[in-house]
Amino acid sequence: MRGPTMSRQSSRHRSAGLAVLAVVALTNAMSSGGQAAAADAAPWPANPGWQQYVPGPATPNVTPVAVVSTSGTVTNAAALVAGGSGSAKLTMASGGPAPRILLDYGKDVGGFPSFTVTAASGNPVLRAAYSEGRQFMSAKGDGGGAFNAGDKSRANSYTVRAAGTITHSLMQGGERFQEITLTSPGSVTLSAVGIRFSAYRATANEYQGYFMSSSDELNKIWYAGAYTNQLSMLPPGMGGVSQLPLILDGAKRDRNVWIGDIYAEGPTNYVSLGSNGNEYLKQSIRLLGSHQLSSGFVTGCLAPQTPVHTGPPIPGTTGCYSTSYSLYFAPDLADYYRATGDLAFARQQFPIVQRQLGWNASRLNSLGLLVTDTSDGLDWDWYDGNKTGAVSMYNMLYYLNLTEAAYLARETGQPDLATQYTAKAAALRTAINTNLFNSRTGVYDLSDKKRGTVTQDANAAAVTFGVAPAGAVPGILAKLKSALWGAHGPQPFSADTGYSKLVSPFVSGFELRARLAAGDTTGAMQLLADVWGQMVRPGPNYTGALWENLNPDGTIPKGSTSLAHGWASAPTSALTGYVLGARPVSAGYATWIVQPQPGSLSWTVGQVPTPHGPLAVKWGRASGGEFDMDVTAPDGTSGTIAVPASGANTAITVNGTSVWDHGTFTAGAGVTSARSDGSYVYLSVSASGTYRVVAR
Repeated sequence: MRGPTMSRQSSRHRSAGLAVLAVVALTNAMSSGGQAAAADAAPWPANPGWQQYVPGPATPNVTPVAVVSTSGTVTNAAALVAGGSGSAKLTMASGGPAPRILLDYGKDVGGFPSFTVTAASGNPVLRAAYSEGRQFMSAKGDGGGAFNAGDKSRANSYTVRAAGTITHSLMQGGERFQEITLTSPGSVTLSAVGIRFSAYRATANEYQGYFMSSSDELNKIWYAGAYTNQLSMLPPGMGGVSQLPLILDGAKRDRNVWIGDIYAEGPTNYVSLGSNGNEYLKQSIRLLGSHQLSSGFVTGCLAPQTPVHTGPPIPGTTGCYSTSYSLYFAPDLADYYRATGDLAFARQQFPIVQRQLGWNASRLNSLGLLVTDTSDGLDWDWYDGNKTGAVSMYNMLYYLNLTEAAYLARETGQPDLATQYTAKAAALRTAINTNLFNSRTGVYDLSDKKRGTVTQDANAAAVTFGVAPAGAVPGILAKLKSALWGAHGPQPFSADTGYSKLVSPFVSGFELRARLAAGDTTGAMQLLADVWGQMVRPGPNYTGALWENLNPDGTIPKGSTSLAHGWASAPTSALTGYVLGARPVSAGYATWIVQPQPGSLSWTVGQVPTPHGPLAVKWGRASGGEFDMDVTAPDGTSGTIAVPASGANTAITVNGTSVWDHGTFTAGAGVTSARSDGSYVYLSVSASGTYRVVAR
């Protein structure tokens, strides 16, 4: 439930810059006949081997990889793990201890459990329990059963009367650990146990995009985010739940379609699976939008078995889940359109956006701010209850709705409507900055009812969405760090709010993108390490996926906490968009920008799927202070290559032809213009092809 931030184009895409002089040799393999210039050995691996990080199972039938422990009368438990031989036997004597085998699948998996019984005596009851984290395993599993599209219980019992295969009829959506025991006297001999994988099973072949860098931890985070998404994807017809491909919020729970989670899950898919997963996002957006209420409120959550509503808007004012969640529909749609260029779908869904904004306008106070009450003020932190009044975060989301609606109106051929939405956004921005920014603290208050507070979500969103004036951004980011950061991630609210201290990867995703958009690469890298680094390190809570939330000391709050939750996957799209540096400028990457933020990395390589073909990027630091780039742009596209270097001290060559010499531009070799902002030299390229960039 509840999900993170998205690829927002911002005028503040700056980095601290590199203390290097730059010479750029752009090799342009264009149809116009440009010849590739000879290049020195590249400062990145020829075969980076990103496939080693792909965590998805190689086959649909998943087996345990290790026996964690046994107790009671158990023989040959190792037979049940991959590569094992023979059979395992569990025996329980009358009045004796129960035999137990705790199995480890190595990472989160989900699907239909099965047990191959070769012999049984005494008609014993075999119980299987499931847990994502080892510490929460109990007779009832971890207690985090599915709300929908799966088993609500995390433990299942079977009376075993004869040999044969027992296959559970319901999906266990996410588990790393499985405990097998007998709860009544008798014996059971098992030749195999396993889980038939029910989520989207992506091997390296299904990845249309990839990311690889000199940081092992960043690589693991990127693929953990992608795998988190895949565990939440429900293939059409799976388990008889829905004929639509849908994306849910988490692997084990809630297993609902949540509009807020899509805000993180969408970008994660667009840069990893690409068109292999796009339909899951499209149909989820379509399903949620079809259940719009007559007021204009867009439903924020639905059980996946809910059919698409084909009639007029459903009577009602508000519904699941809240005002803030209904505000994610337009951003979700805009992000889908940016990545895919699917104009027909944008046109089809845009009337829903218009009705939504009509309802939003009815909720404005005399200051022009969106207000909520106790009937619709919940947010991602449901445990904190309703937030009422003019809440800063909700107004940031309303501003984003207006700017995204203006974008969609322009793209769908409605310029006058776009102008109206742009004007409303400008008025709202003024109202937010006038009434909700606290000049004493230097940040936005939680709301007009909770003054003097520090909130992670609203302030990060203000930076990312462009609400905060440029001059206020450094102070906002500094205040977030000094007031909220801890060793295992930021607390989302200052203590004076009275709200929970749980670290939220959802909200930290907003801050991650805010820091990258503002050029605070160092802060972004620290945030990645603090929040997400601990999730990908070996340990009893490792799942190969990303977590819903965690305590300030880094521990997991409770057994029902989801350890594979889509709203935590913001790093995947952020690393592609800002560290690799590849982002769409216009829909479907018809125009693009490659603007890497190297930070302390030595090299990064990757690929972004687009409707035109892959946009491939490689960059690295060479010996002697060089900075090299390779950018391969697909046919039918053009874009900008931003070289991290000082323009005043930069000489740039393209295929041996000088195009930039210490501030003087000369057109050539496919580069049509160039400029510098002191941190980057921006080279505009007018055609597809492969460009080699060398910076000294």
